[in-house]
Amino acid sequence: MILFDSPIIRLDYTPATDILIADLSNRHEFYSLEIRETLQIIVEHVRHYDVRCLLMDSRKRVLVIDDLEYADLMTNFRKALQATNLRKLARLNTGIAGRETLARSFDTQTDSSYVMRTFTNFEQAIEWLKLNG
Repeated sequence: MILFDSPIIRLDYTPATDILIADLSNRHEFYSLEIRETLQIIVEHVRHYDVRCLLMDSRKRVLVIDDLEYADLMTNFRKALQATNLRKLARLNTGIAGRETLARSFDTQTDSSYVMRTFTNFEQAIEWLKLNG
């Protein structure tokens, strides 16, 4: 079921699998304020629907911010998700070196309340989320 739909993001939730798909591929360029607001919308829906599994797809998104600002936004997003009941976060590889380096650094951190993995294939990400989701 579609929980949220805008030109920037579409949130599609499947209660049977408890998977929320955050599709951020509708628009090409993405600026700092839009990123911040979008991440806040995701966190609010994860919290409100008590989502345990989240799939982030921003493969087609072009970020119009520098790497340091992006890292700060992602760090805050990660902290906000830790205050929810999220257990698994799957993300699809963007192919953008700076973003993937940051994601790998988050992948290796063990102080998180949820597990994060990066995938190159949508179906593999969904299958991983379904396992013990």
